[in-house]
Amino acid sequence: MQKMSRTMLFFDFLRSQKERGALLKRANQLRLPPSHLKRLLCDSAVRVELHNARMTSLLPPVGTEVFRRFTPASLEEIQHRHEAEKREQQKRKKKEVEEKDPLKQATHLEAGKPLPFIYGDPPPKLLNTPLEELDPFYQSQKTFIVLSKGNILHRFNAESACCLLTPFSPIRTTAIRILIHSLFRLFILLTILTNCVFTTISYPSAWSKTAEYVFTAIYTFEVIIKIASRGFCIGRFTFLRDPWNWLDVMVISTAFLTEFEDLGKVCVLRTVPRMLKMISVYPGVKTTAGALVQSVRRLVHVIILTVFVLCVLAVIGLQFFMGNLKQKCVIWPVNSSDDGFRFDFNRHISNASYYYYFPCHNDAQSCGNNSDAGFCPEGYTCLRTPKNPDSGYTSYDSFGWSLLAVLRLMTQDTWEYLVLQMFQTAGKASVIIFILVVFPSCFCLHSLILALVAMASVEQDKADVDKAKQREEEFIQILDVMKRREEEEEEELSEKQDLAPQKKNSPALRKSHKEEHPAMGEVHRLCPPRCLGFLRWNCCGSWQRLKQQLSTFVTNPFFDFGIVICLILNTIFMAMEHYPMSLVFQELLSITNLVFTGIFTVEMLLRLVAMDPCGYFQEGWNIFDSIIVAISLLQLSMADIEGTSVLHCFLVMRVLRLARWWPTFHMLIKIMWTSVGALRNLTLILLIVVFVFTVVGMQLFQKDYQENVCHIALDCELPRWHMHHLFHTFVLIFRVLCGEWIETMWDCMEVSRQSVCLIFFMMVLVIGHLLVLNLFLALLLSSVSGDNLAVPTEKGKNNLHIAINQIKRCVAWTRTWILEHICLLFGKKNHINSDHKVVESEKDDRKENLTLTFVTSDQSVSEMPENEEQEKKKQEENHKENTPEDCCCYSCYRCCPFLDVGMSQGTGRVWSNLRRACFSIVQHKHFETFIIFIILLSSAALVFEDIHLQQREVLKMILDRADQVFTYLFLLEMVLKWIAYGFKKYFTSAWCWLDFLILAVSVMSLTVDMLGYSELGLSLRILRALRPLRALSRFQGLRVVLKTFAVTFPSMFDALLVALVVWLIFSIVGVNLFAGKFYYCFNETSQQMFLSEEVNNKTECMLIMENFPEVHWKNMKINYDSVGAAYLSLLHVATFSGWLDIMYSAVDSRQVESQPVYESNVYMYLYFICFIIIGIFFNFNLFIRVFINTMGQLRHKFGGKHLFKTEEQQRFSRALKKLVSRTDQKPVPRPQNKCQALLFDLVTKTSFEVFMVVLICLNVVLLMVETDEQSMEKEFILYWFFFIFIIIFFTEFLLKIIALRKHYFSNCLNILDFVVIFMSIVGLFFSDIMEKYFFSPGILSVLRLARIGRIIHVIPCARGIKKLLLAFMMSLPALFNICLLLFLLMFTFSIFGMFSFAYVKKENMIHHTFNFETFVNSMICLFTMTTTTGWDNLLSPILNKPPDCDPLSENPGLTVRGDCGNLTVGMVFFTSYITLSFLLVVHMYIVVILETFSMDDIDDLSNNDLQMFYKTWRKFDPDASQVIQYSQLSDFCDTLQDPLRIPKPNTIKLIHMDLPLLPGDKIHCTDVLLALTAQVFGDSGEMNVLKARMEEKFTTNSSSKVSYEPVSSTLQRKQEEVAAMVIQRAYRKHLVQDRDAEEMAAEPADDASGV
Repeated sequence: MQKMSRTMLFFDFLRSQKERGALLKRANQLRLPPSHLKRLLCDSAVRVELHNARMTSLLPPVGTEVFRRFTPASLEEIQHRHEAEKREQQKRKKKEVEEKDPLKQATHLEAGKPLPFIYGDPPPKLLNTPLEELDPFYQSQKTFIVLSKGNILHRFNAESACCLLTPFSPIRTTAIRILIHSLFRLFILLTILTNCVFTTISYPSAWSKTAEYVFTAIYTFEVIIKIASRGFCIGRFTFLRDPWNWLDVMVISTAFLTEFEDLGKVCVLRTVPRMLKMISVYPGVKTTAGALVQSVRRLVHVIILTVFVLCVLAVIGLQFFMGNLKQKCVIWPVNSSDDGFRFDFNRHISNASYYYYFPCHNDAQSCGNNSDAGFCPEGYTCLRTPKNPDSGYTSYDSFGWSLLAVLRLMTQDTWEYLVLQMFQTAGKASVIIFILVVFPSCFCLHSLILALVAMASVEQDKADVDKAKQREEEFIQILDVMKRREEEEEEELSEKQDLAPQKKNSPALRKSHKEEHPAMGEVHRLCPPRCLGFLRWNCCGSWQRLKQQLSTFVTNPFFDFGIVICLILNTIFMAMEHYPMSLVFQELLSITNLVFTGIFTVEMLLRLVAMDPCGYFQEGWNIFDSIIVAISLLQLSMADIEGTSVLHCFLVMRVLRLARWWPTFHMLIKIMWTSVGALRNLTLILLIVVFVFTVVGMQLFQKDYQENVCHIALDCELPRWHMHHLFHTFVLIFRVLCGEWIETMWDCMEVSRQSVCLIFFMMVLVIGHLLVLNLFLALLLSSVSGDNLAVPTEKGKNNLHIAINQIKRCVAWTRTWILEHICLLFGKKNHINSDHKVVESEKDDRKENLTLTFVTSDQSVSEMPENEEQEKKKQEENHKENTPEDCCCYSCYRCCPFLDVGMSQGTGRVWSNLRRACFSIVQHKHFETFIIFIILLSSAALVFEDIHLQQREVLKMILDRADQVFTYLFLLEMVLKWIAYGFKKYFTSAWCWLDFLILAVSVMSLTVDMLGYSELGLSLRILRALRPLRALSRFQGLRVVLKTFAVTFPSMFDALLVALVVWLIFSIVGVNLFAGKFYYCFNETSQQMFLSEEVNNKTECMLIMENFPEVHWKNMKINYDSVGAAYLSLLHVATFSGWLDIMYSAVDSRQVESQPVYESNVYMYLYFICFIIIGIFFNFNLFIRVFINTMGQLRHKFGGKHLFKTEEQQRFSRALKKLVSRTDQKPVPRPQNKCQALLFDLVTKTSFEVFMVVLICLNVVLLMVETDEQSMEKEFILYWFFFIFIIIFFTEFLLKIIALRKHYFSNCLNILDFVVIFMSIVGLFFSDIMEKYFFSPGILSVLRLARIGRIIHVIPCARGIKKLLLAFMMSLPALFNICLLLFLLMFTFSIFGMFSFAYVKKENMIHHTFNFETFVNSMICLFTMTTTTGWDNLLSPILNKPPDCDPLSENPGLTVRGDCGNLTVGMVFFTSYITLSFLLVVHMYIVVILETFSMDDIDDLSNNDLQMFYKTWRKFDPDASQVIQYSQLSDFCDTLQDPLRIPKPNTIKLIHMDLPLLPGDKIHCTDVLLALTAQVFGDSGEMNVLKARMEEKFTTNSSSKVSYEPVSSTLQRKQEEVAAMVIQRAYRKHLVQDRDAEEMAAEPADDASGV
């Protein structure tokens, strides 16, 4: 019976990771002791008691051998069983009787798996020998098994292989032994590896042909062995029935085919299957690859949705921007008509020399004819040319190129340049609309793909855990039965022999229990072997005393604390290296290096003496410490030898020692170790696939890059990214896996065929990213995270915390002692409990920093469950007294007694009344609304303070006055709250502190302006950009998100700190490798760098600079001259923005102050590859792991409450889910008119709906066919096709409106159809009039795109897609909260950027479209930065220093001088925004993933099934009588759709459903519905509620149930029929017996008469 199972919640899965890991480990260690195994095989009583255990049912009968040789008699017995089973199946088929509990294949005995523990170890003589089947499922089939070394089970067909070799043939037996032998598999593996090495040779030598023949011969021999042992294709376990053997067929066929025929690029197919054979050789890797293939099946729905969305977006882009990117700035010839020859316009616009180019740009300047599009410089005209940018590969001129552009936007590969081109040609308005459609759609697709891959990983892991749990339960059951049998036997023996009761504790029983416990998986630490004498330093007694004292010293917590301090100081000194350094500072660093090396050497010696070498080297961290000390000493001893400076980079490994005391850092190292250990199969698959793509790319395009290199390089030299060499191809593949593929694909298309390049890069992009994503999620879901970042429990790793706690207590005691003496000095006696004060201060600090309480009128008390009772008590007290709290704290009243004024009379009474009045004002509901309105107005006023404000005097005056008004209003608000709440309550709120600081900045700005300090006032005015942050405390959705951030901040900060430490390691290594090596000699006039043959180093460049002032010795803006600069460089690499220029400089670097040489140090790519893997991949995995673990703890603590939704939003989500999932509506009544009834039947048929969906898809295909500059004939044909489709859709509208009448508009899709038809007709017939008088041409494109809206009809046809979209819709409230916070962040930073960087020099990405001059442009720049792409080109102009910029240059029409940016402000601005926006975007992805995991599919499935059931029932019951004939039930159940469908033959299942029979052999609809529901969903309590609801809905949709009393049931009817058949059969048998008796009685009479 099929049952619905709820999807395991993601948080529950994470919480059970540690238990899952332990369970899997125990399941792999299950073993039965020999005594138990013997009893299990020979004791029939044990087997009877274990009849419910599935595994024991696989054992042979008691008294028979477990492992029996496969003999001809065995084959004959199998043949008899097979024939008997075949006859039985034929009988059941004739009677339509299904087999009860048919045998299924045992998962424990699958081929390739080790033998289960219940069988024990087979005799050695039976290994590699054909044996009879152990699985009952195959015992009636012609198969046998062979056990290899390690008890690995192999299954073969018992029929003759290739009709020649029987199972008993010596040739086949020898072939089987060769096939399953481990040395044969090792030999094939070595052959494959050797062949892979040969494939990496770029130019093979003459003898490589001989090697190819040898490889082909070996592969042929392997195939012959497999065919001889298994057979070719007839049979389940033959050669071709295993898909992995198809690789062998491809290897052999391609080898012989390419030998006799030159196939060109197709020859690469010879290489691919050979390298993929590495997967099939390893059993574990093959299993993992199979699981990956199965997980792809889960992605079918999201793949369909992705293709659908991309196609729709491509059609939209095609209609919006077709031909726009061809518009360029072309110089217009002067007096062209006066020349003697005719002016050729087409030739002129096709000549690229007439285009306008920006400096250092390969593509001409794009432009547009719209008001907000790009413009051309003077002397140039914006014209439409025949060429598209990027060698013609970037365009929307056809559906294919439009789809490629949309895919580029989805993967965010240099998308900022594409958007810039669209801005310049089409204008901002249309492009912004398009981007606002594309990016949310792409985000939806990305998040759903992540969610489904995560769900597939979870389900695969859950299936493995279920199998392991089942094995362990069966094992425990076997042990329990064995234990009971032993106790029973001992009791019987004691009764017979009158032994003492202590016999139960006999040594034999204790031995059995000792054997039982290890079998249950208990881990016993094995004692280490006896060490050699020199490893145990046990000398005289004084030496022992010395060891004891040293042991006490090194185990002291403060010893570890001192070592940690030394490690931190050593790291700080290593991070102080920079370029250039003075000799004194360099000598200082050398001395500190000697000091720390000595300290760590002494530490190692002390631990070594205290613990002995035997004990010292048993701990991993001690081994690591000793290696680092050895490297340090080696580096010091070889300091004067040239070329050994690389050893200095290894000293940074000392930082890793912090992981010994830092749990989160320790977790990161465990994650990396897990990827090498537990996930080695998946990692190996990824490496194999990368290697395959590398070799295939080199073999496909090696000659093309060599022969056609002039197409992509002016100097006809290979570019940096090519596939001519193996290493360069590997680096290019790695770049594609990092997400940058479009530029390298353009180069490939230039040198080779476009189709081949497109297929190759798409395969690398899709397959590579899918494998990387699976590896990332496998790491995330691995059992190592079950540790939950707990502090390690080893003794040495707790010492640091002990030392820190002791220091805290000492500091607290010292502070208390000082305070007591100060009090005594002033004559006061107050006893202060230091511990209590410390604890209370920590609690107060934690509450103040994390709870984020705030004073607003709409504050929700339930937001902090841990303080709920206290808040309720406070509210009750305030409500009773109706008075505000005290103004000041107790300490203030104690120090200043005059503040404590009585409130009953005099001035105190007036003050009390004033406070009550102010309290009533601030608590009024309209007061907070007014403040929110003022905040929004003040924030909106900041938008207008752009670069053009100085030219608008009136607007400037209005904004100045408004700023003063806003400041006074906020000041009034603060004073009112001070009076109402008091200083104590006001300044204990984090939000009030934020309001106070922002207001303080505004007041200081106004004061400074009044005093005439304009420069200081300008700096303070910049800080007014923080004013929008006041809105954070006013919106409940923002508060919920910020509260979650505040609670998760400590754990995330810990993970972020670990990431910074890892980056510090790479920064220090980068400084040692590249400091001072990024300088180059540059000619400003020619904008070119000198060659190394012209200028070799800085000295030669300085000589040239003396005579040529345009020559400069420059440094890269992003470099490794210091650790801070290295951090910025690594941030560029981490975001893959500007990382290529950094790698180019590193690869070209030589020595310090030397001119770079092109790819002189090409293997420096490996430094960046290691950083991407360790510093990004693993660190990001750790960060996500920590965040999800924290989220799970919070959600479990708050009772499963959603952390990013308010209560109202959670109710909205539930209502939305019910609205979307419950698609059942009241059925439209069938009209009484015959004509309308016929039309009603037509439009409600499923075939009609399918036909219309096909027409919709064809209409979309026609939109895809359109291209730019298409012929008139094509336009004419497409016009009439569109006209025909409009007629068809209009006819459909008429048919439905006639048949459905007013009910037509009750369906949302019908309303959409009506709107689309109306807009299509308007756009078709009135386009010219609308374009001329009313709308712009862009609106007409929208009207044409309205036809795509009908594609929504496809979604109800794909239930999986609808489920995905429902999950995304459920996450919309949480996404809205996060997006609102992201928008507020963008708004604040855009204002700040507009104030700070509006006047920077226009270069790189900063120009008239991307800049910080206006608010809109600033928001566009920040939106680009949110995707972490292109921000390097925005930062580069800000980092300019003279002479690259001019601080005294004039800005036309403005009083501000200079175009230089502030380096420090720019770096802080960009790094902080990228970090914060990255965190928010990650939260958005996680929200969608968790919402997808939390989806409950039962309601959605049941409602859809109900509709399907109702429609199908109506076909069999057209009169709506609610009953059908019992004879129709079989056809009805077969007509239903899954999961309610019961396919034929279904007679037996329907009988066992025991349906009530009404008079006339009729079945009622409700009875059938409930029976099918129980058949599919089971009989749980929740399903009973669901069935009742379904019955209620069905009864509501139908008329009232006719009251018939059942007279029988299907089961009773079948029993009656069977009884009648038995009676008839017995009666016939009786008649036959009587007839035979009469004949026998008549025979003697006949004989007598004959005589």
